[in-house]
Amino acid sequence: MKSVQSVWRHPRVGGPLRAVVGLGSLWLALVVLLRNNEPGIGIYLFGVIIGLLYSLLAIGLILIYRATRIINFAQAEIGAATGVMAVVLIKIHHVPYIVAFGIAIGSGLLAGMLVEVLIIRRFAKSSRLVLSVATIGVGLVFAGLQLLIPHWLGATKLIDPAPPATPFSQVHFQVGNFRFDANSLVVVFWVAVVVIGLTLFFRATDIGLAVRGSAENADRAALLGIPVKRVSTVVWMLAAALSSLALFLRVPIVGLPIGVFVGPVILLYGLAAAVIARMESFTTALIAGIALGVIEQTLYYFTRDPSVSGALILPILLAVMLLQRDKLSRGQDTGVSTWSLAKEFRPIPPELRNVPIVVWTRLALGAATVALLLFGYNGLAFKQQILASVVVIYAIVAVSLVILIGWAGQISLGQWGLAGIGAGVAGNLSALHNADFFVTLIVAGVVGAVVAVVIGLPALRITGLYLAVTTLAFGITVQNYLLSPVYFSSLLPTHSDGVPRPFLYGRFDLTNDRTFYYLCLVVLALCLASARALRRSRTGRAIIAVRDNTKAAQSYAVNSSSIKLWAFALSGFWAAVAGALFAYHQGQVSTQAFSPELSLTLLIVVVIGGVTSIPGALLGTLYIGALKYGDISPSGQLLATGFGALLLLMFFPGGLAQLFYGTRDGFLRWVAARRGIVVPSLLADSRTIEPEAEGDVLSDAVVTAEAHVDAHLRCPVCDALLTMAEAADHDHLQVEAVTV
Repeated sequence: MKSVQSVWRHPRVGGPLRAVVGLGSLWLALVVLLRNNEPGIGIYLFGVIIGLLYSLLAIGLILIYRATRIINFAQAEIGAATGVMAVVLIKIHHVPYIVAFGIAIGSGLLAGMLVEVLIIRRFAKSSRLVLSVATIGVGLVFAGLQLLIPHWLGATKLIDPAPPATPFSQVHFQVGNFRFDANSLVVVFWVAVVVIGLTLFFRATDIGLAVRGSAENADRAALLGIPVKRVSTVVWMLAAALSSLALFLRVPIVGLPIGVFVGPVILLYGLAAAVIARMESFTTALIAGIALGVIEQTLYYFTRDPSVSGALILPILLAVMLLQRDKLSRGQDTGVSTWSLAKEFRPIPPELRNVPIVVWTRLALGAATVALLLFGYNGLAFKQQILASVVVIYAIVAVSLVILIGWAGQISLGQWGLAGIGAGVAGNLSALHNADFFVTLIVAGVVGAVVAVVIGLPALRITGLYLAVTTLAFGITVQNYLLSPVYFSSLLPTHSDGVPRPFLYGRFDLTNDRTFYYLCLVVLALCLASARALRRSRTGRAIIAVRDNTKAAQSYAVNSSSIKLWAFALSGFWAAVAGALFAYHQGQVSTQAFSPELSLTLLIVVVIGGVTSIPGALLGTLYIGALKYGDISPSGQLLATGFGALLLLMFFPGGLAQLFYGTRDGFLRWVAARRGIVVPSLLADSRTIEPEAEGDVLSDAVVTAEAHVDAHLRCPVCDALLTMAEAADHDHLQVEAVTV
């Protein structure tokens, strides 16, 4: 029995063995459960082929994680951009398949090198969480490139997303009832080449050994002479090439849509396989990817809905990560949940708070902001007036993210999914039960808080980047499954029912866009007041303390578990309320409106505005609102959002809030200097010594030194009175060397 356990837990053999046993158990379970309607061996084999492509993504993710201990959320988008380029070259310019293959892989290698040299190195001293968020910005940039590449390459019309013909498309073979072509064999061949090549690379080459050596501690590796920067560049190039290979090989089998955001759903399967492999084992990732591919194709066989399998990833991830949490090493788990670049902005110093010019400036800025919100609506075009309410709704979600990410330090990539939950609840109560408008908002918020707490429960055991993967899966599950009328038609309003806007108190007609906009402003004001009260309360201070140092906070009798769940609950409440307002604004609950891509965009909103600052979140929302509804192309929106986040993280880690508060502090220093007020909390304020006073101090020092020259010293042995010069040669005051 002990020998079996030792093999099962062996560091090299145990992982692949467990993966093989798991894959066999999956096959046996499918055979037993589907014995009366089994899909057939052909479906299983096609699932294996698709799973191998997910495995390539997972191996690329593991490569980067092993070298830098971050999760590359741009992994799928890099490959999608090169895949789109290959499709356009093949279908529009009729470039030979082999040439397009070389261009795609070469472009992937070049993209990986540029990303590492131009972006990743700039965050070398940042925390892992900050660097992982930076990869989201990189992913948005490559998503924008996906939309631009067809135009750059001369595509003047829509491109058919069907798989293009290749030299291998003419060779067919039958397995069961499923017809394959030789492109499937090409996938098997290249996956085998990758696995064998990487195994030899890590075991037999100097650079491979250097990657393994620098994974745990880059500083120590650099001291040992390992070229850490070069190693990082090689790893990013390999990972990008694997992503390009996976997406290129996918094109002849299932096609690749042109003109859409490909990444999050495909990335989720690769992430799931990598997490099952504990971000370590290539073999386990390979088998896990195959298992996920088989599950996906089996579910598609029965439902004919490709999105259902994505909903199953969430429970799989939760189960796997909760089981593996106690096996994570301290080196793997250290620092991933720290937002080290988060900057807390101090309030106006009490010395200046009641100065008239400061008071009047604050009042003027507040009045200008209120006037802009109330009367700026009239200056918008008709289209922007309709969408102004959506920007305010985004602002509510952004404030909820400040509470969760900026204050509690828990990263979420599925916040818009919580808004989707609120929209579903409000739509059900309004359309199917004719409930009161405010009751629907409150109930939606409460349900959102409960769901957020359920999601937050794993956060007590899963931290940082692993929690981010879970929330991404949650966002995809909400869109693909929980809001799908196919599976929850009895709970969701139909398009004919809709979600009507009510007529409140016989006076306020919410069908009027202006009235609804002002209502959204009122809800935003309540959200801001709630967040402000939380930040000033003991609970708010405890949330910050747990974020900064959990063990130190616990030593002061702070229950870190309940504090984290409070942050999840309040954040989920306001996100769900925002979703309820969004359902009323749209007049329906649509799955397309709650895409996971918007969750990533809202996270970037908070990063751009300032992750710990509520005013910064509002500034970031205005930035994104201007991009999204300012008649800017979708590709321009993605590029401006991605580049904006990267530039601010590089040069202004505090976001737009850092610029705002920096300007404010400069103004306060000017006021303090003009009025002669010393403010210790403002770093630029320091008491200076006038030149003449400095001269007096030096003169006094010289006089004091000269006075000590004439001082006398009495010998403690012979009681002789000695000058300082005589004391240096006095016998009783000499120190003799002692030999040990």
